[in-house]
Amino acid sequence: MYRMLTLEQAQTAILAGVRRGERTEGVPLARAPGRWLAADVVSRVDYPGFDNSAMDGYAVRVADLADGSEARVAHREGSPTRSARSSGHKTERGGGLTAGGFRLPLSGEARCGDAPGVLAPGTAMRIFTGAPLPAGADTVVIQEDVKRENDTVVFPHRVEVDQNIRRRGEDFRAGETLYGRGRRLRDFDLALLAAAGIAEVTVCARPRALVVATGDELVAPGVPLKPGEIYESNRLTTLALLEALGAEAVDGGTAPDDPAALRALLRDAADYDFIVTSGGVSVGDHDVVKQVFVEIGKIDFWKARVKPGKPIAFGHVGNRAHFFALPGNPVSSLVTFKLFVEPALIAWHGGTPAATYLSATTTTDFHRRSGRTEFLRARLYSEDGRLCAQPLKGQGSHMVGPLRDTNGLIRVEADSAGFACGETVRVMPLDGF
Repeated sequence: MYRMLTLEQAQTAILAGVRRGERTEGVPLARAPGRWLAADVVSRVDYPGFDNSAMDGYAVRVADLADGSEARVAHREGSPTRSARSSGHKTERGGGLTAGGFRLPLSGEARCGDAPGVLAPGTAMRIFTGAPLPAGADTVVIQEDVKRENDTVVFPHRVEVDQNIRRRGEDFRAGETLYGRGRRLRDFDLALLAAAGIAEVTVCARPRALVVATGDELVAPGVPLKPGEIYESNRLTTLALLEALGAEAVDGGTAPDDPAALRALLRDAADYDFIVTSGGVSVGDHDVVKQVFVEIGKIDFWKARVKPGKPIAFGHVGNRAHFFALPGNPVSSLVTFKLFVEPALIAWHGGTPAATYLSATTTTDFHRRSGRTEFLRARLYSEDGRLCAQPLKGQGSHMVGPLRDTNGLIRVEADSAGFACGETVRVMPLDGF
């Protein structure tokens, strides 16, 4: 006899029973998005790798722009000199020269890709964004703040050290851990990894997951229906969900409600990391999945106090395979996958499962008898700066029509009798939100 578990108890039992994947492989960065790191990633270089300019402008030594230096004063506090007023020269990009300034001769330029140069004392060097800062320079004055007169540059009177300079290693240092084991890489992560000199990362090998649907009534989409038949949808959806989580999903097909047929489909079950079935897990005479898994493996629990999705089983086959027997109703299958299979896959990869919940305001009343944690399909949207949750009509676990508008689930706690319009509830956003 199996005791029915609460949602939290079932999730805890699953995570405690996950046997983390041990197989790893190296993949180039181009194939890394969506993969889970099997080892920490450490930077090979300082970033930036050298002091460089953050702006187009002029590299100078601040001491050369101080009273008593070799720089010749263009003008002091007050109005510009006559030569500055009447020369007709304008600051680059239309900027204005600030009150007070110094004149320095131009001694060259620094461009991207150049080796770092040396700034001669009492001179300025033209520099472009990303170019190495020349030795001897300690600030960059942007081109909008200077006036160029042939090979001479007039600078503002007030210039500070370290303006517009990106210092070596200010972002991260060589040897610094950039990503920890168990992190799932995103497209955005490639920019950081490439900048750190990483060409390949060590990731978890993709878990192999076998997907099987059960039911005498199931036929493939596109085939003409006979009386009593329905189109099979759970298997295709589960395959897609597994692939999206990084698994190598294997289509095991559909088995009739016959133990021998199901055993045949599962004969190599121990060679997979995950087995996910749908249907045949309730208490009817033709619900054969539980019977077969008792024969070939070990069931950790059967049934959870959730709605939709009470008839769910979890266990193991051999030393490697985790099996999930999900309900046959389409919405029950989807919800239990989200609640139980997804966290197990994350944990298998070494990640930390953590469901995302947001607070939202309900748009209608909902009343029920308490007893199970329930998840209502909902449309989430923003209005007047707040997140709203509209429970959709047709919450039966067999009703797939509302899925077209579903982008979230409203969580109703087991001891709750529902909610009133305008109350704050917890919602789980789904893809499409």
